[in-house]
Amino acid sequence: MRAVCEVVTTPVNVLAHPGLSMAEVVAAGARRVSVGGALAWVAAAALGEAARRLRNDGDFSVLAARAPAMEG
Repeated sequence: MRAVCEVVTTPVNVLAHPGLSMAEVVAAGARRVSVGGALAWVAAAALGEAARRLRNDGDFSVLAARAPAMEG
């Protein structure tokens, strides 16, 4: 990433992944970060975990989770 940023004159976009931090991306010289479809996979994992807890544990407390926009 750093090598690319050092030789091009246009802003470099980096696809974020769990092995990188924003500080590392900025330190390497990238100017933009995209998450691609990663947030959809995060949401899918949360849905799967909630469904597993409902099915296996009868735990309805997972239904209390809300997105920030949905909170009172």
